[in-house]
Amino acid sequence: MNRDEILKIAAEAGAVWELSETPEKDADFLMRFAERVAAYERDRGILILERLHERSGGQYNYYQYAAKVLKGEI
Repeated sequence: MNRDEILKIAAEAGAVWELSETPEKDADFLMRFAERVAAYERDRGILILERLHERSGGQYNYYQYAAKVLKGEI
């Protein structure tokens, strides 16, 4: 995850910047931010696993199984 992606997610979670100030440090913001970062990373992991499964020609089902676990399907 790069800096721009982190700032985008922080803004979606409700971060407020003023001049050179950092985002608010309240617990609600931090929880929303952490949830969005976790979802972003989970989705990236699922995408990688699905691509690996496709590249294997469907030969390695553990990629597909792991993706289903991350999606909450299993």
